[in-house]
Amino acid sequence: MINSIFEAVLQVLSVAPCRTQHGYDAVVLLALLVNYRKYESVNPYIAKLSIVDDENTLNGLGMVISQALSEYNRQYKDKEEENQGGFFSAFTSMVGSMFIADAEEKLSVQTNEAILLALYEAVHLNRNFIAVLVQSHPEVDIASTPTTPVPATPTTPLGTTPPSLDYLMVEFIVSHMMKDFPMDLYMRCVHVIHKLICYQKKCRVRLHYTWQDLWSALINLLKFLLSNETTLLSKHNIFPLMLLVVNLFNMFITYGDTFLPTPSSYDALYYEIVRMHQVFDNLYCMVLRVSTNAGQWKESASKVTQALVNVRAIINHFNPKIESYAAVNHISQLSEDQVLEVVRSNYDTLTLKLQDGLDQYERYSEQPKEVTFFKDLARSISLNVRRNVSLNALSQDVLLKEFSTIS
Repeated sequence: MINSIFEAVLQVLSVAPCRTQHGYDAVVLLALLVNYRKYESVNPYIAKLSIVDDENTLNGLGMVISQALSEYNRQYKDKEEENQGGFFSAFTSMVGSMFIADAEEKLSVQTNEAILLALYEAVHLNRNFIAVLVQSHPEVDIASTPTTPVPATPTTPLGTTPPSLDYLMVEFIVSHMMKDFPMDLYMRCVHVIHKLICYQKKCRVRLHYTWQDLWSALINLLKFLLSNETTLLSKHNIFPLMLLVVNLFNMFITYGDTFLPTPSSYDALYYEIVRMHQVFDNLYCMVLRVSTNAGQWKESASKVTQALVNVRAIINHFNPKIESYAAVNHISQLSEDQVLEVVRSNYDTLTLKLQDGLDQYERYSEQPKEVTFFKDLARSISLNVRRNVSLNALSQDVLLKEFSTIS
């Protein structure tokens, strides 16, 4: 750390020919330097990265990251196409995915961790880099990145239109309900959705998004947690996740009129809650059972019980109205439009409880919660670089020495 090479690395990123040949390695190096003993001592690279405002440098950094991740996605898609070997292959893959193996039996997938870490540090430390994320960079001006293994089981087709963050969160929710349940990632995922909704509520932003997809994914997540209660409770406290999901519905119920795109979207929310009332009924029975028995989860389950008050009020209010409507009109099964008609005509008599703190959340802080994660990640990346770096490419060393003399 005595002799800083920060300016030399930035010069590589800002000059197109240098970026083409050495951009990927420069970004990986930058990620490692920023993470070098950053929790034990003052790391000058953190402060230096946080104040970078040169447009060419930031755009160069964004281009390298974008190209590296695009290359990974391309490999992912190629692998997906290779695995599509006809009906029998698709059928056996589908059946196999129904019986998820233990962690040690799953296919090992190596992601481009170094580039992801660089992206995180750029976003986390440098406010100016945010502008780079909302720009389009059609230029392909860097060499292909090192080949990395890709996942064998695709989740979403990689189209030409980048999906919104909401789509990505929903995709994660529906595609990772597995025996080896990634609780921490699910908590992060639902927290991200919550923060997005809080922002929409605060700024009254009305996204034209198919919210039914999110509601359906959240309800299916509750179904999964209920169906696997015994297995999951042996490893995790599932009630904080349940509470987050229920409070997302409470956000929609309480503040939906401020950010849902149309009044009909609010009607659709109530329709979905009533239609899937059995899931919420089962959830209430489960958390009530746990909260009334002595055990380690009693307090956590009790919070979910309290959070369900408005969801249960909606179900208990509209279900009798729907049944009465069906009986009066001699209809055995109501259509969606008929149920929505009942919902719209009975809002006035619905009583809900005002719940405080729904639009509040804990702001992200890397320390102390994430320290272990980033230490392990940086160590893993460092070991991987040592295994794969080619010391024969002396031109890299020559180039860095050349740029290190720049004042």
